[in-house]
Amino acid sequence: MSLVLFLSWSATIATVGFFLSGILTCQKMMQSGSAENVPLLPFVTTFLNCMVWASYGVVKGDDALVPVNVIGMITQVLFTLCFFLYCKERGKEVKAVVYAAVLACSLYMYVVHFLSNDQTRVRHLGLICIAKVVQTRSTESMPFIFSFMMVLVSFLWLSYGTVVEDINIQVPNATGVFLGLLQLSLFCIYPSKPSVNVKL
Repeated sequence: MSLVLFLSWSATIATVGFFLSGILTCQKMMQSGSAENVPLLPFVTTFLNCMVWASYGVVKGDDALVPVNVIGMITQVLFTLCFFLYCKERGKEVKAVVYAAVLACSLYMYVVHFLSNDQTRVRHLGLICIAKVVQTRSTESMPFIFSFMMVLVSFLWLSYGTVVEDINIQVPNATGVFLGLLQLSLFCIYPSKPSVNVKL
């Protein structure tokens, strides 16, 4: 097995595992019967992230990027449907989904209909991917296991991007590794303290 194939499969499996972690959130909603304290934004931004990466993979002809991000898009749609099933106040959340749909359509129309050269499409999609991943990974707050998985996934894709010499994959994932390590370091600096229940 070649190094590229090994890294692509490793990154794909780890990324799918990361996507499926949303099942825990859905399980929490089903158990409580409510979507209270569960943010919709991570599902929407992850869907958009997967969409631009899948588009980049198609235009670039990178078979490793397409399937994993299609799986990511499907899982985020399912998680979003689960969210709306248990969400009691849907007005504000619907606006977020509509905004995401408009943005997705706009990006698609721009790349497909206004950029005629494949190399230009690759370059523009690469910049969009970089901006999206950096924004998402610099604003999200996650539990330890999610932060650890983010570092692992980012490192594997960084390694893959290095081997295939694609700077558009290298830059956002190098940033993801760096920010993820910073995030993990906070668990060492500020370890979580177990809650103490005082009985009166």
